[in-house]
Amino acid sequence: MTGPNGDGRPIIEADGIVKSFGGAVAVNDVSIAVPPGEIHGLVGENGAGKSTLMRVLAGILTPDRGVVRLDGRELEAGDTREALDSGISLVHQELSLIPEMTVAENILLGSTPTRALGFIDRSRQAEIATAALQEMGVTVDLDEPVVRLSVAMRQFVEIARAVARNPRVLILDEPTATLTPAETDHLLDMLQRLADRGLAIIYISHRIPEIFTLCDRVTVLRDGNLVTTVDIGDTSPQEIVDAMVGRELRLDMESRRDVTEFGDVVLRARGIRADGVNGIDLDVRAGEIVGLGGLVGAGRTEFVRAMLGADIRQAGTTAVLLDGTERQVRTYRGAVSAGVAYVTEERRADGLALAMTVSDNIALPNRGALSQFGVLATSKISEFAKRLANVVTLRPPEIQREAGDFSGGNQQKIVLAKWLGREPDVIVLDEPTRGVDVGAKVEIHRLIKDLADGGAAVIVVSSDLPELLELSDVIHVVRDGKVVGTLPAGVADERSVMTLAAGGTGLIGA
Repeated sequence: MTGPNGDGRPIIEADGIVKSFGGAVAVNDVSIAVPPGEIHGLVGENGAGKSTLMRVLAGILTPDRGVVRLDGRELEAGDTREALDSGISLVHQELSLIPEMTVAENILLGSTPTRALGFIDRSRQAEIATAALQEMGVTVDLDEPVVRLSVAMRQFVEIARAVARNPRVLILDEPTATLTPAETDHLLDMLQRLADRGLAIIYISHRIPEIFTLCDRVTVLRDGNLVTTVDIGDTSPQEIVDAMVGRELRLDMESRRDVTEFGDVVLRARGIRADGVNGIDLDVRAGEIVGLGGLVGAGRTEFVRAMLGADIRQAGTTAVLLDGTERQVRTYRGAVSAGVAYVTEERRADGLALAMTVSDNIALPNRGALSQFGVLATSKISEFAKRLANVVTLRPPEIQREAGDFSGGNQQKIVLAKWLGREPDVIVLDEPTRGVDVGAKVEIHRLIKDLADGGAAVIVVSSDLPELLELSDVIHVVRDGKVVGTLPAGVADERSVMTLAAGGTGLIGA
């Protein structure tokens, strides 16, 4: 692979990188080199070492062994400032924006232009931020606080911050996890333009089709080891997946459940109104998986949060109906007490205590069952956490490790584990496999189906259309805060869901 300079010499290279945490090897003797103009895919299961390797390249982590070179010059290990000044920009999977600051302030965070006496040069700040957003092809008010933006727009602002530094190397970790298909296409086009200008781009993604659409070469990591680096034209999606998981894993192994009979209604919502929600009714029966489809910003997350009392509900009622008893849900605490589990869209912000151990996170909603005479029983917690870590196949299964030290996909498994411990009658999952590798995705889908097969009423909110179609027994499509169509499993396909979501003519109930 040769870039614009024609000689194929790498802009950036990692040579023999080794990095361990507390005796556990995260990256083991891995080398990678990317020339100018190349988009280099990096794939592997959660915990394979991808993010650790990228943090070494960006100077955030100091390797135990090995070196990072830029244009053949060895960089100071663990020096973030040198890496940035040399032109290496890393866009993390978990956003690092300051919610209360404006779009412009976030884009120039860490490199704010100043005038004499240290005053911020507002006009120059606006000029640089505007140029970065234009490069992205995105329009947004520079003075808008980031907290008011959609999750997808925050992702674009995060990438714009990296672009504003005029990098020579751009590293992106799961950049499309929060984006719609149209937004994803827009981003991929932008990255191709940057590569055509001579940037070296490293692209981490669990979405294998994106890798084959965008990348020139791909490197596969497994358990911290380099498995292969190969030209995209010389491999196939199936070969890459098999290399990632170390075994044959059929991409088409997932299928819809063949279930047509369900139990009684377990969750009933009527006339739910809230900010962005304009009167939604919903019934979910025992053993049923109900999907909520729609574009980002359609009101799906706002609906489930208001329905469960996690956000302010302006009108409407929610009830859990079990064993002939109806329990009204007015607050989130009341929802949990009634047997509802909620896996939130923002796992790091709402789902986990990152500084606490896996064991303590799993214990949080299960304290009653793990207490003796009002005192938490340490031995009980450990046994309980180990069992649930095994159920969700946490990797590595180290329950005394802090949750924040795990990869995004494994953090999602920890969130699932803590709620599975309650054996919920109703479980609501918002983007359950965002940022999760293909192997873990299959495992999480199995868990969701097992919950429904066991009699739980399940709601799945997902922007991943194949996921929504595979899991759901029925899909309600949401647009502008209302359900605009209902598609049974035998009728729903990607076209029908997207037609309803985008405002076209629906098939049923539009």
